[in-house]
Amino acid sequence: MPEERRRSIRFRLPRRARLPWQAPRGRTLFTRPAASPQRVLLLRIFFVAGLCVLAFAVLYLDRAGLRDATKEALGIVDLMYFTMVTVATVGYGDIVPITARARLIDAFFIVPIRIIIWFVFLGTAYQFVIQRVIEEFRMKRLQKQLREHIVVCGFGLSGAVAVRELLESGVDPAGIVVIDPQQSALEAATALGVAGLLGDPSREDLLQQVQVRLAKAVIIAVPEDAIAILLTLTVRSVAPETKIVVRIQEQTFQRQLRQAGADVIISSTKIGGLLMADAVASSYIVPFVNDLLSSRGRVDFKERAAEAHEVGCWSNAMPGALVIGLVRGGRLLSFYEDPPCLIENGDVLLVIQSTRARGDPPG
Repeated sequence: MPEERRRSIRFRLPRRARLPWQAPRGRTLFTRPAASPQRVLLLRIFFVAGLCVLAFAVLYLDRAGLRDATKEALGIVDLMYFTMVTVATVGYGDIVPITARARLIDAFFIVPIRIIIWFVFLGTAYQFVIQRVIEEFRMKRLQKQLREHIVVCGFGLSGAVAVRELLESGVDPAGIVVIDPQQSALEAATALGVAGLLGDPSREDLLQQVQVRLAKAVIIAVPEDAIAILLTLTVRSVAPETKIVVRIQEQTFQRQLRQAGADVIISSTKIGGLLMADAVASSYIVPFVNDLLSSRGRVDFKERAAEAHEVGCWSNAMPGALVIGLVRGGRLLSFYEDPPCLIENGDVLLVIQSTRARGDPPG
């Protein structure tokens, strides 16, 4: 292979040196039980009842080692009474074990059952009373801070990349909320410093809890296109004015998403296919596009309002920037279809510019 060809294949655009991004502080992880509270409570009642039946069965088999104040053999009712007061408390002393085996059973079998049942009681009280009060307090405190924030529905591969890119570009972690039904995904998201809500993002009550009506944008990065359409409909019904960005895999769903209310539709399959096709005949386009879209690259592609010192300049003679598009009055003027024009106050520019500060040495 010629030396020139080998050099072109190894071409890489340099990246800015940077320290690993660290979350400024931990964010609260709001959780919701996967099963309904009624089902969880019913399962725990059955579990406790099963432990009581097990304890009764063992005490019944060793009933000869138990005596009450009358010194008579205990009946079924007496054993049921002794089982319940023993697993719930330490007993009242009216029925006592009199043999070594009965005392060992009480010490090493009944006492652990009593501890397990108390843990179930305490856990139930925490989950259905204390935790709910704490979560509602924290959620209300978080809701007061949610204005012009970004809601990310789905923290899979695409959602995680989007959140990291937002953080790399300077977005405050306190202004990002992630909704995902997977606990592991939420733990990964909150490790970045953003807030997380565990649950189905298509549920209207969860969207209202994260103040989606006041959000700057909603990013929908769920794994299935059908769910993305349903979620877009739900978000649009709750937040008519919020910007919705949707990632899909199949290009055929674009029309349905437009009708559902999506503002920006990104087809990951199409974009990936186009870049792969370009990579066949070129060696520089793909790394340049990656560098252009990433906030860590040397080149940045931005949509921004014209600055004061740029007003009055020609669009094809901007110092330190390449203007490839100019939006004026809702109309896009592109460099490849429209002649150069003077930049006016209120214009929105599509510019490619270096991320290096002026005066920095190249490299």
